Amino acid sequence: MASIIGVETLQHTNGTTAATITSGGKLYSAGHVIQMQSNVSTAASSISSTSYADIPNMTATITPTSTSSKILIQVSFGILCGSSTGTGCLMKLLRGSTEIGNGSGADTHNVFLQNYDGANNVFHQAGHMFVDSPSSTSAITYKLQWALTASGETWYMNRRGSDNYARTASTFLLTEIAG
Repeated sequence: MASIIGVETLQHTNGTTAATITSGGKLYSAGHVIQMQSNVSTAASSISSTSYADIPNMTATITPTSTSSKILIQVSFGILCGSSTGTGCLMKLLRGSTEIGNGSGADTHNVFLQNYDGANNVFHQAGHMFVDSPSSTSAITYKLQWALTASGETWYMNRRGSDNYARTASTFLLTEIAG
């Protein structure tokens, strides 16, 4: 007959936590991937506004298994800048309704990601990542929003301006890392 020992935490002899056993019976040590959630978009989208709006399909929801978990947010997409060399596209990352991952110290815009180009109608592949510490075991929705720095332009995601040649795919990936 087998013996059963019930524990929640394995501890090193020096007193530090070596691993945690979840209520579901899974063993996680710090730094290991617990789960991944993603959304992939092949749909074309556009923006012509200086007001922030959600980017279609650039969102994903994850339910962390522990309050000590970190969430690695990775985004990758193709974007076409407009016809003016003075306009840029700004992007914000949100956890629920809270902005996270922003830079600091700018006069006007503290954002997660920005894209400017000195030429018209240039298509770029872009990507960025951020590590969040949400301290939660509730479902969390992360999303990207975008806005232009000036009106009178249209920027596109996953397509060229003329939409006559090729399309790309965008990925929004969340990875829970054991804390």
